[in-house]
Formats: sequence, C-alpha cells, structure tokens
Amino acid sequence: MGKRALLAGLRPAEKFLFTVVILFILGLVFQFLGAFLAAWIYGFGISEILTLGAFDDPRYVAASKLIQILGAIGTFIIPALLFSYLFEGDIFSYYQFRNPAKSIPMLLIIAMMIAVIPFINYLAEINLKLEFPIRAVDRFLRSLEHEAEEVMRAFTTTRTVGGLLVNLLMIGVIAAVGEELIFRGLLQRLMYGMVKNVHVAVLITAILFSAFHFQFFSFLPRFVLGLILGYLMYYGRSIWYPILAHFVNNTMGVIYYYFYSRGSADDMLEEIGTSSLMPMAAVISLFVFAFFFVVWYYQTGGFTTRSPLSGEIEKD
Repeated sequence: MGKRALLAGLRPAEKFLFTVVILFILGLVFQFLGAFLAAWIYGFGISEILTLGAFDDPRYVAASKLIQILGAIGTFIIPALLFSYLFEGDIFSYYQFRNPAKSIPMLLIIAMMIAVIPFINYLAEINLKLEFPIRAVDRFLRSLEHEAEEVMRAFTTTRTVGGLLVNLLMIGVIAAVGEELIFRGLLQRLMYGMVKNVHVAVLITAILFSAFHFQFFSFLPRFVLGLILGYLMYYGRSIWYPILAHFVNNTMGVIYYYFYSRGSADDMLEEIGTSSLMPMAAVISLFVFAFFFVVWYYQTGGFTTRSPLSGEIEKD
C-alpha cells in the first residue's frame, strides 16, 4: 500500500476550513510577492503599485498583469496541487486528471458556451438594474463594479498578437485551470461530503464562485455560469469539461476586446440578449444551450452516473 496522505483523515468540513484559510494566506503572499517583483521590474514604488491605479500607463498595466498572473498561480494552482498532496498523497490524483474527456462532448461544450452568451448577457442586464436597499452601500458596490470593469478593459485592450497571447494565458488558461481546480475540483467535492446532496453542493459552490469575484452587479450571470460548470463536473466526471467551458467563456471576451481595440468589432457580443435586441434572443439562447447540454449529457453517459462527483466521495 502507498503512503497515507498527511491530511487524509480530516473530515470534509475540516478540509474545507483548512482550504479556505490556506487559500487566503497564499493569496496574500503571492499578491505581495507579485507586487514587489512588478515594482522592481517596472520601476514603481511598492505603494504606487498597490494604490496608483494608472491604467492609462502601459507600464502600470504590464505590472498589474504580472501581479494578476502570479496572484492567480499562488491563489489557485499551487494550493490546488498542495491540497491534492495533503489529501490524496500526490499532487495530481485528487482532481482525476486521468478521467477521459471525449472529443465530441468537448466540441459540444464549445457550442453550448457560445449559445448561452445572449442568456448570460440578459442576466447581466437584469443584475445591473437591481438596487441595493441601502443607498450608500449601493453606491459603494457600483464603484467597485466600475473599477473592476476599468481593470478588465485595461487588461484586455491590446493591438498586438503578443498582447493577445498574454491575455489568453492570464485570463483564458490560468484563470480557467486554477479556478476550476479549486471550485469544482476541490470545494464542490468537499461541499458534497458535508451536505450529502450533490445539487446543494453545486448550488453552494456556484454562490461561492460568484461571490469570490466581489462584484454584486455581476453576481447573477457568474452564479449561473457556476451552476453550468458545476453540473459539467458532476455529469461529465472529468475536470477537463468545466476547465474547457471556463476557458471558452473567458477567451471569447478576450478575443472580443482584442478586435474591439483594433477597431474591427462593434458592441454586438455585449449587446446580444440585452434589451436592444429583445429578451427573446435570451430565451432562444437558453433553449439552444439546453439542447446542446442534453446532447452532451447523453454523449458523456451522464444518465448512467453512479458517483455524484468525479473521483472518490469525501466521507466523514
């Protein structure tokens, strides 16, 4: 028999608490490490890097991207591998990377993520119209939303192929892999071990996933995206399905802003499903997405699922 993992004996709730604490600590460590490194490389003071917010300065944007990349690696990917080693005994087996992802289901995921754009955009419009009951809090949350949009536009605005590739790495690959390892690969599995109901586990994990981004006025579309990713993990029994779906979702935005920066795209992608093109587009989008999802479900053998999540189930 192989060596028993150091924390294999912990209960799911104990693993969950340990995970949250370590994620918080490593996230802070790598954010500050990235800030120091970016300040040294690009000639900023550490206080400037943390507070300046000069996204019209290309050097500052480049420094911020470096912080973002190192922060994402340190907050998600490195902890994910660490948790796999502590809970399972090696750095890969916990997430069942070897579970096969079939080619046709992978293509169907691409189709369903494109199809769902109008529905997601319509949810975003509805969410944006919501008002927090306390006016001061509402203004604060909207200011956070505006800052997040400003950062995203600064990060994704580029006219060069090199800049596009960096954005695809940062937002497409690293974010998709890291967040899916933590949220669907780890937290959803631990949550099932705690609540013993896979649908509740998917629901709670989707709430955590959306709340993690700290954007109240984008909560609803991210929550729905989290549900989609959670069920892709559940029925597909492979981490590769939600990773691909997350990658496609993020990459579409990156590519759109690339062409927008070059003046060869209009607002079509962001407008699809909103009031200017009628809510009917969102309804059609949802039906088309559902069709692709059902086909994907049968292609992956989801109807024969015996285990609520890929890999072994966490037990008390």
